[in-house]
Amino acid sequence: MKNLITPIKLHRGLKDWTVGLLVFFLALSSTSFKSKIDIKDKKSASEKTEKNKPGLTFFHSSFDSSKPYAQLNPNVVSFVKKYIKVEGPTLDKIKARGKRQFDLYDKILKSHGLPKELKYLSVIESGLTAKAVSVAGATGPWQIMQEEAIRMGLKVNATVDERTNFKKSTHAAAKILKELYNQFNDWTLVIAAYNCGAGRVRFAIRKSGSKNYWDLNRYLPLETRFHVKRFIGTHYIFEGSGGVTTTTAAEIKRYNLKVAEMQAKPLDVCEDLTLVKLRNGHKYL
Repeated sequence: MKNLITPIKLHRGLKDWTVGLLVFFLALSSTSFKSKIDIKDKKSASEKTEKNKPGLTFFHSSFDSSKPYAQLNPNVVSFVKKYIKVEGPTLDKIKARGKRQFDLYDKILKSHGLPKELKYLSVIESGLTAKAVSVAGATGPWQIMQEEAIRMGLKVNATVDERTNFKKSTHAAAKILKELYNQFNDWTLVIAAYNCGAGRVRFAIRKSGSKNYWDLNRYLPLETRFHVKRFIGTHYIFEGSGGVTTTTAAEIKRYNLKVAEMQAKPLDVCEDLTLVKLRNGHKYL
């Protein structure tokens, strides 16, 4: 009997062990399957969210003159994508706390006949900080050099520095920006000149043989090229698109030619709503 009992016990033990192992693998398989489902669901949700995010709209092969405000030049798209990820949270905070300054900027820039979007220049210059001072000595929310400030009528001496006054420095910056625009008639060149000086921009125009910013920028300092891209990126974050101050004069010229073309056509030819607006006399600048 002893010899008979041992194999039976072994058989039962083996059976129990096999059943246990089977249950274990079934549980493991179920967990793995559930995990795959969860991952798939998360991926699907992520893709759905990503799909619903407003993407960057930009110039493809050429300027689409019917949609100027929504576009970015392809030369800056890659930078803006990275800029949004890196600087977006910080700029969102500035947007939330800068309403008072932005309202002031809008009013002053308008009084000088300038686009209100130029206020984003102050954002990249100082982060709207009144007492910001650069290594070169530029001071205030608009980072104006002492000589320029005095030329524009600001008081700068041992006891007072009106460059730190939001209202007075904005009037001074507006005068500088207007001077630069009268000289270059192109906002991308104005933004560049505000950083490196009008002389450097004129030099780049001579060297490149072009007044198009995207053709001549290789002759500008690296800091200035970065400065212009930051301005465009900041404009995009705040406005959700490009705009008149991020568009070259050549691109605006193409748009205005499109306006003239649409105005010459019968209204029933202009099926697109935007083109109907163009037909009715809307101009970009």
